[in-house]
Amino acid sequence: MTGWTRLDDPSPQLLQQAAASFGLLASTMRLHIVWVLSQGEADVGTLAERVGGTLQAVSQHLAKLKMAGMVSNRREGRRQVYGVDDPQVATLVRLMVEKLDPAVSASVGAPVGASAGGEVHRLRSSGA
Repeated sequence: MTGWTRLDDPSPQLLQQAAASFGLLASTMRLHIVWVLSQGEADVGTLAERVGGTLQAVSQHLAKLKMAGMVSNRREGRRQVYGVDDPQVATLVRLMVEKLDPAVSASVGAPVGASAGGEVHRLRSSGA
């Protein structure tokens, strides 16, 4: 006996939802956006700079991620600030990146979205 317990297979509907979520993260830019947001909140300008996309492209990707419940936003003055809405999604992205490049785990170290002291990192836009 291996210690594994046999679980019931997920329903076809649940598997379809999971595949759709993985499909959403199959976009390099969306995956990069979630990676950045897993480190702390950011506005569209900061995200565009970090992921190398236009404001319009990043906004469109954020809209898709928001509709899927992976990110959320809030108003901070005149800016919309985005963050990962589901820490498990951020963990999934971090684990996959670390699996592919173990050097990343040494540089990440702290839990997703927090520093060693536990505070959330906040990314600020250098623009207006």
